[in-house]
Amino acid sequence: MKKNIIILLLIAFSLMGYAENFAPVGTSTGQFLTVGVGGREVAMGEAVAAITSGSGSVFWNPAGLVDGNSNDIYAAYNQWPAGIHVGGLSYAYNNPKIGVFSINTKYVNFGDMEITTEQAPDGTGEMLQMSNYCIGLSYGRYLTDKVSIGLTAKLVNERYGANGYTTVAWDVGLLYRANFRNLKIGMSIMNFSNKVQFNGSYIDYSYARSYLTGIEVPFDSWSLPMTFRFGAVIDVINRGASKLIAAMDMVHPNDNVEQYNIGVEYAYDNMVFVRAGYQLSAYEGGLSGGIGFKWNMINIDYAISALGNLGLTNRLSLGFNI
Repeated sequence: MKKNIIILLLIAFSLMGYAENFAPVGTSTGQFLTVGVGGREVAMGEAVAAITSGSGSVFWNPAGLVDGNSNDIYAAYNQWPAGIHVGGLSYAYNNPKIGVFSINTKYVNFGDMEITTEQAPDGTGEMLQMSNYCIGLSYGRYLTDKVSIGLTAKLVNERYGANGYTTVAWDVGLLYRANFRNLKIGMSIMNFSNKVQFNGSYIDYSYARSYLTGIEVPFDSWSLPMTFRFGAVIDVINRGASKLIAAMDMVHPNDNVEQYNIGVEYAYDNMVFVRAGYQLSAYEGGLSGGIGFKWNMINIDYAISALGNLGLTNRLSLGFNI
């Protein structure tokens, strides 16, 4: 088993070492899948591959499912720019003999958007119907006392008016726990799928034959935003009621340059938490922070993060351990 872990780590570092010469932005669809949900994770700069746990881990690394309680409910809410809201829900059930099962969803609420045309630039009076969501089934279990794995199969739907697609995507994750300072090493591959194509057709105004004749052309095929994440977390201070941890992730998306995230969390008596993080290569913003509270069976986590010219965003998540 140790040999297999070493091989996986070498593969991870090799993949992270491959970098694009440019940022291939705009080459994938389903961007709502990349919006981070979770007050703790976002506050720590999304350095989450090794820290995420419980039912909320399905949005980052499903191998963390095994660290939840027997029944674990998770809800997350994001305030996004332009009046858009992103949410996530997850329920996990832990069977000690079989493993952990979870049903989960991530969705976007765009609000009302009126349809405009060249003839009616101020609006036609009709509203554009939009939907972005995914519904997943996840499973996690321990392979050994130190290694856990997780797998998610999810149905992804994206639709704008009459045009959209539905496809199946996969997430897979791995977590390794060491004996030194509670060191954990995690990796995940999110949104692995075949290319997708929106149904219907459109007039291509960059193609003379299309816009001069009114002939519509089919939509191109696009990849989902597949992301490889590799990271670690370690105890810096663990003395009495005080605990300080530090985490770092290396993120390799298929539609952007590599990203490096760092985060810290200070906990007092495992009840009050203060967090901060930074995304080193983010194009817009990168700084984040937040607080958390835990008592009895309830966790409340809040994060605020900067998106550069888009301003600040607020994220809130609730966890219930039954």
